[in-house]
Amino acid sequence: MRGTADMGALKATCLLSLLLLVPLQQVTTAENDTPVKRPDMLRLHEDLFVKSGYDSYVRPVRDFKLPTNITLDLALAHIIDLDEKNQVLMAKVWLRMKWTDEFLTWNVSEYGGIETIVTKAESIWRPDLFLYNDVNHEFDGWLDDVVMISSDGLVDWKAPAVILSACLVDASDFPFDNQKCALQFGSWNQDGRYVDYFSKNEVGDLANLIRNVEWKVTKLVAKRSNPLYNGVPYPDVTFTIHLTRHPTFYVINMFLPCALLAFVVAATFYLPPDCGEKISFGVAVLLSLVVFQLLVAEVTPRSESVPVIGVFIIVSMALMTLSLLATAFVIKLGDSLQDSRPVPGWARKVFLKYASKALLMGDQSKHGCEAPLKGYANQNGSDEEADGIGRRSTDEQQSRVYLPARSIMKSQASMKKQLECLLQIKGAVEEISGYMKKTDAMENIHNDWKTLAMVVDRIFLVLYFIASSITLAVTLLTVGPPIHEM
Repeated sequence: MRGTADMGALKATCLLSLLLLVPLQQVTTAENDTPVKRPDMLRLHEDLFVKSGYDSYVRPVRDFKLPTNITLDLALAHIIDLDEKNQVLMAKVWLRMKWTDEFLTWNVSEYGGIETIVTKAESIWRPDLFLYNDVNHEFDGWLDDVVMISSDGLVDWKAPAVILSACLVDASDFPFDNQKCALQFGSWNQDGRYVDYFSKNEVGDLANLIRNVEWKVTKLVAKRSNPLYNGVPYPDVTFTIHLTRHPTFYVINMFLPCALLAFVVAATFYLPPDCGEKISFGVAVLLSLVVFQLLVAEVTPRSESVPVIGVFIIVSMALMTLSLLATAFVIKLGDSLQDSRPVPGWARKVFLKYASKALLMGDQSKHGCEAPLKGYANQNGSDEEADGIGRRSTDEQQSRVYLPARSIMKSQASMKKQLECLLQIKGAVEEISGYMKKTDAMENIHNDWKTLAMVVDRIFLVLYFIASSITLAVTLLTVGPPIHEM
C-alpha cells in the first residue's frame, strides 16, 4: 500500500512540473520567433561578394566582347631625384584609376541608402596596369590597400607609389637644361580588345607637388596612344613631366669659377717677359680648369652630346694652351739676342711704333736709338780726351824746345818715358772704349728685343681677352632664357 502511495505522489509531482514548463516554453519560443534585423552594410557585402559568386579574376563585363574602359589620372607628389648619369627618375606619384564593374551594382533603397562602400582591393578585379619604362627590380605592385565602389558599379582606385623610371637625359645645355621624362602606363597582357585606357585630362595634377631644390616642374602633360603590336592594339597613357633645372648651384660652384680662371690666365701676359713664373702660373691655372672638367664629367651622362659648361671649359683649356705657347714664344723673343742682330726695321716700325701706340704703350721705336748715340758720345769724348793729352804733350815738347840747352838734355830721357806711358794709357783707353762700345751696343739690341717682346705680349693679351669674351658670350647666348630664371 505504501509503495502505491509513493508512486501516486511521484506522478503528481511530474504532472505539476509539466504544467509549469509549458508556459515557460511558450515564452521562450515566442522570443526566438522575433526576427533580428542584420546591418545593411553586411547584407550588401554578402550579396555582392558571397551570394553572387563574384570572382576577382573575371573581367567585370556582361558582354565579353566589350572592353573595360579605364580612366587614368596622375598626381605628381614629389621629384625625389633625377640621376643624370644613370638616366633614372625617382618620383612619388598618386595614380588614380576609375572603371565600371558591372557585377558590383545595387539598389540604394534596398540597403538603407548606402551609395558607396570601401573594400579590399584584392577582393575585386583590377587591370594589370604596368609602367613600361620601369627600372625598379624590387617593385612588387601598387600600394592598393582599399578601393571605393559606388552603387552604379564605378570603382575608384587610388594607388600611391614611389617609381623608378628610365628617363633619357639630354645634357647638352647643362646646367641650363630642360628635361622631359615620360611615364607610360598600360596593360602588359590584356590588349585593347579587353582593356582600353583613357586619360582623364590633358594635363596631370600638380596641386600637391612638393618643391624640389634642383628641378622645377613646369607642366605635366597626358596623352593617350594606341600603337599596334603584331596587329593587336595596346592602348596606353603617357604622362610627360617637363623639368627645368635651377642652375644657381652649378653657376656659383662650377661655371663662375671656370670663367674666372679663364680670365685669370690673362694675368700671365702682364708679367715681364724675363719672369720665370709665367709658364708655371699658366700651367697651374690650366690644371685647375682640368679639375672642373672632371667634376662636370662625373655628373653628366656618358653620351655624345657635350654640355655647355663642358664646351666652355674645353674651349677655355684650348685658349690657355695657346696662351702658354704664346708665352713661351714671348720669353724666347725677349731673352734672345737673335745672334746679336738688331731688330729689323719693319718690326720696329710695325710693333714698336704703330702697335705700341695702339696699345697705349707710347712710341717705343725711339728708345732703342738714343742709347747708342750716348755710347758713341762717350766714346768720342774719350777719344777727344786722349787726343787732348797727346796735343798737350806735343805742346809741352814744343815749349821745351825753347828751354836752355842744358835742360833739354836732362829732360829728354824723362820725356820719352812719359810719352811711352801716355801711349800705353791711350791704348788701354781705346781698348776699354771699344769694349764699352760693344757692350752698350749689345745691351741696346737686347733692350730692343725685350721691348718688342713686351709689345707682342700685350698683343697676345688683347687677342686672348677678346677670344675669352667671345667664348663666354656665345655660351651665355646659347643657353638663353634659363639664365633669367636663376
